[in-house]
Amino acid sequence: MQAILVEHFGGAEAMRAGELGMPEPARDEVLVRVLAAGVGPWDVEQRRGGWRRPLPRVPGAQFAGLVVGDTGAGAGFEDGAPVYGWPGPGGCYAQYVTCHVERLAPVPAGLRVTEAAAVPVDALTADQGITGILAVGAADRVLITAAASGPGHFAVQMARALGAIVVAAARPRDHELVHRLGAAMVVDQTAPDWPDQVREMTDGGADQVLACTASSLPGAARAARDGAMIATPIRAGLPDGYRVRWRPYEGQPSGSRLIRMAPRFDDGTLTVHVAAMYYWQDAVQAHRAVERGIPGEVVLIVDDDLAAALEV
Repeated sequence: MQAILVEHFGGAEAMRAGELGMPEPARDEVLVRVLAAGVGPWDVEQRRGGWRRPLPRVPGAQFAGLVVGDTGAGAGFEDGAPVYGWPGPGGCYAQYVTCHVERLAPVPAGLRVTEAAAVPVDALTADQGITGILAVGAADRVLITAAASGPGHFAVQMARALGAIVVAAARPRDHELVHRLGAAMVVDQTAPDWPDQVREMTDGGADQVLACTASSLPGAARAARDGAMIATPIRAGLPDGYRVRWRPYEGQPSGSRLIRMAPRFDDGTLTVHVAAMYYWQDAVQAHRAVERGIPGEVVLIVDDDLAAALEV
């Protein structure tokens, strides 16, 4: 099968198209023909060498595609069924991938396959922070930094749907987007005094914070009220001296959580902002788009027939 390979750690040019043998699913895994793969900062970090794993390696941690073969009654997925999932830290920039059944879910009726490919990592990460760690409720004043990012743009919608008053920190070019997604107030995250602006807007500071980038964490702590909880899906620390609680976490792949989330995509409560799509052989350009900080999601079209239909 064809795939994108990282042969050495470095810049986007470290990736190339190559041939690999077909993956063999283990007992509790499903073989999937990949139609599209979501591209994110985790792929860039891995390509740069942030996660030391054996090379060569196929990037890609989320996908949407079609089940190949009979998975058996226990797995619950029929041949040809559209599915999406989070199989692990790599493997999705390829024509086929294997995924454990517990990390797989049917594609919601309300999502195109190109949208579904961008959901598993970012939407589950945002949901874990907003509904899990922060337990956002009605009328809570919730600050979301990098609000136009992959997890950020889902988090804005999730918090708003729970009745929260959402304050979004984003670059000026992204203010219209985050307003449209449900943010009641928006500040320019590039302004030095943006934390002070948030404190003024919220009459003393945000009640809860989802800090989506490491660089925004100190500012988020300044923008939060004393005793507020900050959740951050990144490996970063907060210096002493802040009167807040903070909890770093890693998103967890879960097919059952994707299934529970499906009605929110079907009824329009959650939407996916796909900012750019690239053909699989243009993975270098896709990574560069992520590195530029493009808002929303970047998707790699892996299937040739889908690429032709979309004219990618």
